[in-house]
Amino acid sequence: MLNITFGVVYAADLSTEYAFGGVKSLGEGVSYLVVPAFGIATTAVAFYFIMGAFKFLTSGSNKDSIASGRNMIIHAVIGFLMLMMLFLVLQYLPEAIGLSGFKIIQ
Repeated sequence: MLNITFGVVYAADLSTEYAFGGVKSLGEGVSYLVVPAFGIATTAVAFYFIMGAFKFLTSGSNKDSIASGRNMIIHAVIGFLMLMMLFLVLQYLPEAIGLSGFKIIQ
């Protein structure tokens, strides 16, 4: 008969084990990356919206260019709404399911 026993496993403190500075866990590290990711995504959506508006305004009477600019604006608004929903989910869902310490805005 095969007898396998497992001992107690403890999570390591990453700040003392490895050179991660003040990051003590993977969740805390991910929390530090979420804010810059949202900033980059918001900048990209705003830039895409401005490109679509510029394309729409400079299209003249070209129907294809008008439709392309309008679609770019619509897609940018949809992207912005998706970012807002993702922010709300990441901000309030961890609290709702019982996780503590994960907040985008501290």
